[in-house]
Amino acid sequence: LISGSYPAFYLSRFNPIAVLKGKLKVASGPILIRKGLVIFQFALSIIFIVCLLVINEQIKFTQTTSLGYNRDHILCFQWKGELYNPWTGLQEGKTNEKFESFMAGVKTLPGVLSVTNMSGNILDKIHGQSGVTWTGQEDEKKYVFQSPIVGYDFIETLEIELKEGRAFSREFNDDYSKIILNESAVKLMGLKDPIGKTIQMNGGSEIVGVVKDFHYGSLHDAIQPLIFRCEPNGKNVMIKVRAGSEQYAIESLRKLYRIHLPGYSFDFTFMDDDYQALYAAEDRVATLSQYFSIIAIIISCLGLFGLAAFTAERRMKEIGVRKILGSTSVDIIRMLTAEFTRPVVLAIFIALPVSYWIAQNWLANFAERIELRWWYFAVAAAAVLFVAWITVGLQTLKAGRVNLVQCLKEE
Repeated sequence: LISGSYPAFYLSRFNPIAVLKGKLKVASGPILIRKGLVIFQFALSIIFIVCLLVINEQIKFTQTTSLGYNRDHILCFQWKGELYNPWTGLQEGKTNEKFESFMAGVKTLPGVLSVTNMSGNILDKIHGQSGVTWTGQEDEKKYVFQSPIVGYDFIETLEIELKEGRAFSREFNDDYSKIILNESAVKLMGLKDPIGKTIQMNGGSEIVGVVKDFHYGSLHDAIQPLIFRCEPNGKNVMIKVRAGSEQYAIESLRKLYRIHLPGYSFDFTFMDDDYQALYAAEDRVATLSQYFSIIAIIISCLGLFGLAAFTAERRMKEIGVRKILGSTSVDIIRMLTAEFTRPVVLAIFIALPVSYWIAQNWLANFAERIELRWWYFAVAAAAVLFVAWITVGLQTLKAGRVNLVQCLKEE
């Protein structure tokens, strides 16, 4: 609407008498508007290209960086039957015999390497645990620890590196009274030789192991002090399957699941797919940036091509005179190309700091992120400048080959 109404309003302001007498003065305003639009369009193109490069690199980083555990070939599903918690003292007389029988059966299936379970999901935000105290704690400070509740063989199944002590084990009959810390928790507490020490948590908990820091949830969140609690009755089951035997293992699991829970559907996912889904919003932004970059470049080139054609047409007589005075077609092309390079270069100088600011603010949403490198901006600037030269070159080549008689002829 704006682009269509502007020439209509502009033409309607002309005084007919002045036009017929040839006294119409050409204002510089329209020229500045045309060049300003070109600068604005190319600046947007550069910003979109930089954002596209940064987003793609960050997404690649999230998929390739080491999380501190192995999410490959981990099959995840939920036990849909009832479970009772023997550690809380509730539901006396109730047992989880059916669930325990199922877990034991899973371990015997071909292709299954290990099996574990937990309450919640390691890819979600973990609930915090407050009220934790220990010897040497500063009284005036209160801390909240991430505190996932996991079953036996959790450390082994996800291949989390054990730094000290041991993992939770059925052989030791581990329960809520046993905990495992990560390095950040040990550092926060200032514990030396933590194995065997007790902290005040759920009535007193003994530290049996320390694991290296690892990323739970997405890379948006920084690693926090973490305390593993043991409870073998979590409904979220995770199974490590042998590479290449996934389909056979899934069919075997489906049959076993239906035997123990007839009437319930067996719905599963793979942990690496769930992890990629954490960055679905970033994937959408990357796709949109790609489309917007293409559209912005096309619109910019159309504007620059139109401006070049308009300028070449208005300067046709000047081009003819220059050629009579000895200028070659190459000289004409160089002169016009240099003129239209200036607004593109100006757009680059405007867009680069803006794109840097946008990229920095977007990356600030990630606790673990890439570093902004110079080549992201150099590639965007070079690509836009190259496209601009091609666009202008096509028009200036036509102007440089103009027939002298035709361009000097008066109608």
